[in-house]
Amino acid sequence: MRLKLLVAYVGTRYSGWQIQEKPSPPPTIQGELEAALRTICGHNVRAHGSGRTDSGVHAHGQVVHCDVPDTRAGLDWRNSLNAILPRDIRVLHAQRAAPDFHARKDALRKTYAYQFWQEQTFMPPHLTPFVWKCGPLNVHAMRAALPHLLGQHNFAAMRNVGTDVDSTERTVLQAELEAMPPCEFYPPHAPMLRFMVTADGFLKQMVRNMAGLLVACGQGKIDPQNVPALLETCDRRAVPAVTAPPQGLALVSVVYP
Repeated sequence: MRLKLLVAYVGTRYSGWQIQEKPSPPPTIQGELEAALRTICGHNVRAHGSGRTDSGVHAHGQVVHCDVPDTRAGLDWRNSLNAILPRDIRVLHAQRAAPDFHARKDALRKTYAYQFWQEQTFMPPHLTPFVWKCGPLNVHAMRAALPHLLGQHNFAAMRNVGTDVDSTERTVLQAELEAMPPCEFYPPHAPMLRFMVTADGFLKQMVRNMAGLLVACGQGKIDPQNVPALLETCDRRAVPAVTAPPQGLALVSVVYP
C-alpha cells in the first residue's frame, strides 16, 4: 500500500531532509521518519519527500510517500508515527495514495516562506530559530524587485552548485513580501517581513538566494531595476548578494493534480 504523509518539522537539529551516506551519518528528517516506519513495519521502508530541504530549514507541509504492508492498511498511521518520532517532527495527516503517486515527480508547484527580522534592539527568543536577523530594510525597494522574479526565467543565477538538473528554467507564479503584525508582549518594533514565493519547481537554494537578493535590494546594495540583468548573467557569482541563512526558510505547501 502506498501511503501519503503530510509532515511538519523544525529543522534546527537536523542536517536537512535527505539521509547522508556516511559511516556516522548526522540526523536527518528522512532518517528519523524511516526509523519510525521500520519500527512499525519490521523492515526498511524508503520515504520519498517532495523536496530536499537543507540543513536547518523547516517545513509546514512537506509531502512524503512510502510503501507499507497491505496488512497494516487499517493502522492509524498519523498517531502511530507521532508516538515514535521526535517531537520536532510531526505527521499532520496520513492517507492511502494511488499506487503510482510520487511526492516529488507529481508536484505541480511548491510554496516557500522566508522571514526577515528587522529590529536591531532585541530578538524575541521564540523567533530566533525561524528568522534572519538582518536589520532595517527598505521594503519599497524589496517589493520593486519582486515583479522581476515572476514568470519563466533561467534562474541559474539564483542556484548554488551541488545538484545536477536537466534545466535551470523555472516559472515563478507568485512572489509577495508582507509586513507581519507586531509580536505581542514586546516593546514597539520594526515589523518582521515574510517573503512568500510559489513556483513550479526550485533549484538548489534558489529561495535562499532570492531572499539574499531581496535583502541586498533592501540595504541599497542592488538597484531593483538591475535584477533582470543579474538574472540574465545565469551566473551565481555575478550576483552581489549572500545566500540567506537556512533558519528563515520553511516549505509551506505542495500542490498536486
